Amino acid sequence: MSRAWGLKVNPGNFSTLETMVPKVLNNKSSTKPMSLLKQTLLDLKNLKIIPSKKLGQNFLVDGNVVDKVVAISDVGDGDVVVEIGPGLGALSEKILKVGAKLFAIELDRRLFNFLKSKFVNYSNLQLMHGNAVDFPMAGLPQNIGTFKVVSNLPYSISSTWISALLECYHLPQSIDLITQAETAQRFFASIRPSEICPISIFIQSAYDRVSMHRVAADSFYPEPMVSSVMVSMVKKQNPFLFKPRTKQTIRWIFTKRRKQMGGIGKDGCVELQSWLSECKIAAHLRPEEISMQGWKALDEFF
Repeated sequence: MSRAWGLKVNPGNFSTLETMVPKVLNNKSSTKPMSLLKQTLLDLKNLKIIPSKKLGQNFLVDGNVVDKVVAISDVGDGDVVVEIGPGLGALSEKILKVGAKLFAIELDRRLFNFLKSKFVNYSNLQLMHGNAVDFPMAGLPQNIGTFKVVSNLPYSISSTWISALLECYHLPQSIDLITQAETAQRFFASIRPSEICPISIFIQSAYDRVSMHRVAADSFYPEPMVSSVMVSMVKKQNPFLFKPRTKQTIRWIFTKRRKQMGGIGKDGCVELQSWLSECKIAAHLRPEEISMQGWKALDEFF
């Protein structure tokens, strides 16, 4: 893991933006760049928005982090990019300026209207108002070619959004997300079997992790109470997507993860029992001890 990225400016603990903005803007003792932080606070103040924990609104306020996200994701002129929860558009602006075609979806109506106004002169933006879990590809046309996902993902929807994405007709070539560290570790859990869960299996059957970089808490406003990372993943040469019924069965199996597979098999359907028998899966194994090949074999029984 790389060293943390982060703007080392702490705006302090203030109850409202009305009290915070003057203190941050008048902070003359700091030599750190504050332009994005200033703009974020002013925009929120003008919009009368207090960031919502429920919506996972933690806005990037470090321009260096924004630049590094775009650099690591290798977004360039002519690329097609999906962004989930663009917020005030700090990351969106960088993506648009390099000449990429951006499809973005924003749930907060106030931010959606703000972004429409902010980027009115950008013809390479398609902005959608809606829930990203319902529209995980942000309105991307079905006939689109290769595309990427680059997002400061609202932490509250990380797992549900990526689960929805993996149900889509067309997978992104790469996914670069800022998300909660614990969530990213769960996506690629393998070292400690206790961390393996259905989402680990579904993601790792289709994507390889390329890198993970820690992102400092004070790179955001407000600072999240959890650790954050940027995780980068790339689609496998031959990605494997499980059938919906297989996914449902795997999720059900993991609700019984304390039990041995022999006992789970007796509680399950005929296909599950046949899978255990034909694949010679030992009765004493628990769900987290099943190999990826074993789970893929289960898919053949549905």
